[in-house]
Amino acid sequence: MITSRSRSVAIPARGALGATPVRDRAAALLTAFALVVVALLTGAVAAPRASASTVEDLFTSKINHARAADGVPKLATRSHLVSVARSWASTMASQTRLYHNPELTSDVDNWRWVGENVGYGPDALTVHVAFMNSPAHKANILDRDYTEVGVGSVVRNGRVWVAEVFRRPMRTSSVSTVGYTHRLDIGSTGAAVKRVQARLGVNTTGYYGTYTKGAVSRFQKSLGWQGRGIVGRRTWGRLF
Repeated sequence: MITSRSRSVAIPARGALGATPVRDRAAALLTAFALVVVALLTGAVAAPRASASTVEDLFTSKINHARAADGVPKLATRSHLVSVARSWASTMASQTRLYHNPELTSDVDNWRWVGENVGYGPDALTVHVAFMNSPAHKANILDRDYTEVGVGSVVRNGRVWVAEVFRRPMRTSSVSTVGYTHRLDIGSTGAAVKRVQARLGVNTTGYYGTYTKGAVSRFQKSLGWQGRGIVGRRTWGRLF
């Protein structure tokens, strides 16, 4: 049986499919798991190597092939993400236990958005196909918001354990405030309001009401801010 789980960290509404998109350091870790099952062999341990393994390269190639086929830009491989993913794959294999890295958001540095797929199976292709047949895992793989990836894989008695770590790095404040025009508060209307609502998972009415203000406040509090519920330049920069 191959089993897999996906998680990403997100601003609330991005987790509709069960992969909890961790977006921004702002967002709360919403943990939802997607399970996928197919035939599997049992498994022993091969230690991770310093350079990318053939199995890891295959996963990365399949991820980028799927993105290209969907018209999504390919992901750049980052050694830091590979190290995090490889360490976690090794941890799961040594424990013969499939679960998400609880320290993902601290193990990965410089992230704006970060996510993770984990799974195991008889071979890399089987696991990748299972990922693509699971809406939550597929959503992580095809997410346009991610720009980087690191794949780590370990083999135990014929069972391939894998962790895929996705990231979009933080932007500088000068770039992240592009598109900001004015402060948004109760009574504000227009395209900017719709953009904020879409990012936070609020109905995109274009009117800044109490529900939108509450969503903004929760977002701000997750950053450790006071949570006044007003979108100024600083909040806009964190959202976008």
